[in-house]
Amino acid sequence: MKKIFTAVLAAALGAALFIFAADVNFPIYFPDGKLLVKADVMNRTVYLPVREILGQMNVPYTDSVSLETLTIRSGTNRLVVTKNSGLISYNDQIILLPNPILREDNRWLVPVEFLTMGLSRLTGTEFRYRPGTSRVFAGSVEAPELEMNAQTLGPITRLTLRCAVPIKLDVKRDDPLKPILAIDRTPVDPSRERFDHKDRLLRSVAFDDSDGSSKIVLDITRDVGDLRVTAADNNRVYFVDLLRKGDTVTQVPGLADPGTGTAAKAEFSAADRKVRVIVIDPGHGGTDTGAKSSITTEKDLMLTISRRLRTALQMRLGATVLLTRDSDTALDNEARSAVANNNQANLLISLHTGISVDKVASGSSIFIMKEDFGDKSVVASTSRDQLFLPWYLGYRVHRRASAAAANILRDQLTKGIPDWTFSVRTAPLAILSSATMPSVLIEIGNLNNASSTQMLVDAAFQTRLVNTLVDGIQRFSESAQGTAN
Repeated sequence: MKKIFTAVLAAALGAALFIFAADVNFPIYFPDGKLLVKADVMNRTVYLPVREILGQMNVPYTDSVSLETLTIRSGTNRLVVTKNSGLISYNDQIILLPNPILREDNRWLVPVEFLTMGLSRLTGTEFRYRPGTSRVFAGSVEAPELEMNAQTLGPITRLTLRCAVPIKLDVKRDDPLKPILAIDRTPVDPSRERFDHKDRLLRSVAFDDSDGSSKIVLDITRDVGDLRVTAADNNRVYFVDLLRKGDTVTQVPGLADPGTGTAAKAEFSAADRKVRVIVIDPGHGGTDTGAKSSITTEKDLMLTISRRLRTALQMRLGATVLLTRDSDTALDNEARSAVANNNQANLLISLHTGISVDKVASGSSIFIMKEDFGDKSVVASTSRDQLFLPWYLGYRVHRRASAAAANILRDQLTKGIPDWTFSVRTAPLAILSSATMPSVLIEIGNLNNASSTQMLVDAAFQTRLVNTLVDGIQRFSESAQGTAN
């Protein structure tokens, strides 16, 4: 069979695109080291040389040329594969692979799915491979996620990188049009392999670890005169700014340390950043699980979505974003409000899932604090312009802005997720009552609705939800109510 090395492998292996060229290495990361193998792409299927993998793992095998079989053993277990067949035998149990095993040029080539469907059963080693990527993680290997995003900001083009753990970047410009951002940690797991960004300074961004070291390759134009790197969030976030030749940019928009709130170098004035500090509250936590379904709990789901929202806000808006909790921790409502108040947040969003006895309901709600809730005698004698208010009436100062934020988010969510309904409601919610900034509580979906739950746990839906929320927050930031904070 003719070997096909494609320039681009497309959606048959996932939505992401990645490049395969002749003799490009495909790393497999083991707890005790890494193995670089040559990956072949045939009929849009990734094939790996299995005998090299077995040698790395010290797993014995017998190659029978006459029978055209490869027998792999581990203890008393036996795995048999046959040339040009998608059927493999594990202890005489037949398993059907999505693509056949190949034997070419004295090499046994297995589709990448063979690692998870066959070799994992035999050896007990877990293999993790995400379609559309060009690496495999084995066993207990930990690979922190790396997110990349690019945007045009006036005179500059900014690449924003966020890693789940602290990293260091080393810029190498051996090729003036293909600068490399070398990462001091291997492996990492990029959320996407590459993406295009067509403006006057940047063409594309690609992650590459084909030589076993993590790096990001930029394809820039000849108009780039300078490249500046700024670290934030204790080296978990990096801003890489491309500046055009001839431009003198002494101030760069939207840089602040998301971990400390401290302004980084080359920052515009605070007024240019509008909503600058955002607090996201993942509902519930600890022994308080919130709503439950057969596949998830409200506390876990909201923490996952809140983390993704934090990253998206930092990368797209350059805002300082704090979570009231970043682990499975119990907090009371006053403590959650205090995180926003003590950090002088410009916006507080508390995230929850909905729950309804109606198993087909999927409506979502955006809550603001109920007007004049509390001690009526105190409320009656309290002016909205009064300098000091009881802690539980703190919401009154920004209630109009909270309503504006809720309406903008409703409009954006209705547009971004048209299959769901979103309504603005009021309720006496403790977390909102003492918040001294615009604040809303969002209930998303219905965990008693199987279809709604499946959507909420789906990564693609979470991405759409997060991007829609960011669009709404950006609109609020640019509105009269948002800029007044």
